[in-house]
This record gives sequence, structure tokens and C-alpha cells, in this order.
Amino acid sequence: MVASGELYAGTAGWAGQIGHIPVRPDGLACGCGQRGCLAAYASGSAVAARCGMPGAEDVVRLAAQGDARAAAVWGEAVEALALALATYTLVADPAAVVIGGGVSLAGDALVAPLRERLAARLAFRPAPAVRVSRLGPLAGLLGAGLLGRRAAGAA
Repeated sequence: MVASGELYAGTAGWAGQIGHIPVRPDGLACGCGQRGCLAAYASGSAVAARCGMPGAEDVVRLAAQGDARAAAVWGEAVEALALALATYTLVADPAAVVIGGGVSLAGDALVAPLRERLAARLAFRPAPAVRVSRLGPLAGLLGAGLLGRRAAGAA
């Protein structure tokens, strides 16, 4: 989370980590040990694995070509992300959300339906802007590196 131009990490350093917001109680197993986490439905690796593809962009391509399984998995990913972002919006009231990671490679195939679904879930209030990180799948890795550098006193 960034607030007033500064990183906000929260008391334990986990602020803004939405990947483990439950989007389906008792849903798919997540690598964290819980079930139904956003990461199990909408991370690039989860989307790809559920369709047996190397990357989420392959799932998006197949969905656009009319593959029913890929379209269902992609639709479920977008809906899960909209649910988690709506929850996050109600708690943090962000002006914008920036999507990074492997799923961000989908570009407009992600942003357009996500904006629609997020707006529908937040029909009673304005939805935050939705953007894709220019860092794409490297966003989390580079952010972690900067945090480590800052913690070591090098920044």
C-alpha cells in the first residue's frame, strides 16, 4: 500500500497483501495452507496451472479463441479479483489499484472486464482506477528487493 506517497506496511509488514483474502470459503487449496484465497484463483501461475498452460496469457488467448475451459477459468479469476478488490476498496478506499504479477500480462483482457465487475460490485460508490503495473510480473520481486535494501539501510 502506498499512502501519501509513502509505503505503508502495517504493524507486521503485510498491509495491502490481498492475495490471501478469501474469495471462496472452502475453495481451492492455496500455497499458504488456507483454502479459497485470491491467489489460488487469480494469480498468473494458478490460472495457467488450472488450464495446464505455461502462462496466464496462454489461457487468455485460448479463452479469446472460444475455449470453454479457458474462458471459465479466466472468468473465475477476474471475478475473484473483483471481489477481493471490492473488499479492499471498502477497507482502504484507494484512489487506484495497480495489478502486477503474471496475470498483469493479460493487459486489456484483464483490465476491461475487471473494471466492469469492480464497478458492479461497488455500484453504490465510485470504484478506484484500475491500472496494470509497467513492471508486470517483476513488480513483486522488485518491490521485495527495494524493501530489503531499505531494511539493510542501503536506501
